[in-house]
Amino acid sequence: MNDLVFLSSQQVDAEPFTTGDVIAEYAGIARKSVNELIRRYKDDLEDFGVLPFEMAKPIKGSLGGHPRRVWYLNKNQANLLITYLDNTKPVRQFKKALVRQFDAMQRELIERQAQFELGKQFSKSLHATIADSQVKMHGHEFSTFNRLIYKQALGVDSTKLRKARDIPKDEAITTYLSSDEAEAVRLVKNRVEVLLDVGMDYQQIKRALQIKGVVYKVTLQLPVKN
Repeated sequence: MNDLVFLSSQQVDAEPFTTGDVIAEYAGIARKSVNELIRRYKDDLEDFGVLPFEMAKPIKGSLGGHPRRVWYLNKNQANLLITYLDNTKPVRQFKKALVRQFDAMQRELIERQAQFELGKQFSKSLHATIADSQVKMHGHEFSTFNRLIYKQALGVDSTKLRKARDIPKDEAITTYLSSDEAEAVRLVKNRVEVLLDVGMDYQQIKRALQIKGVVYKVTLQLPVKN
């Protein structure tokens, strides 16, 4: 039971959720029964927020072949719904696992938000240090250092990271980083600022960072071209 809870997006303000299908599968209950339960108590569930759904393809081998609804439930909605389930052994095990995963996801989001706020402070400080340094690149100083920082922090430059995660140009990459990724970026930013303070130029800083190696290697899958 490792994939019970998901995020509505990859941003730091994402909301954890699970689905009716997940509840059915891991609690050992028919999807139809779970969906009927959701519909029966829909008003109760909507006391804790909007109850969205998506139309999914029919399950392979099912009769009729009609699209079906997959309900999305936030933490409070899911916790309420599972109180309406019978306490069989599979259901009890699922309930415990679901509560733990919602809590773990919430802790990760809190850590990501903290890293994001801390990262903004480091970015401002680094920007000021770059502006005051002797490194001049015809106005491209910060973007050049930014690509280098991501390359050394995560093993991929900021341009490729933005493309792989489909991050809009007008949004900060840092809002799409995990807490570990954000910490790695913050660490390299701090190193760059220290090296600039001692008078190193861009190439010297680049060599110094490469000696340290990549802090937190990520694996990216670029979007498939149609």
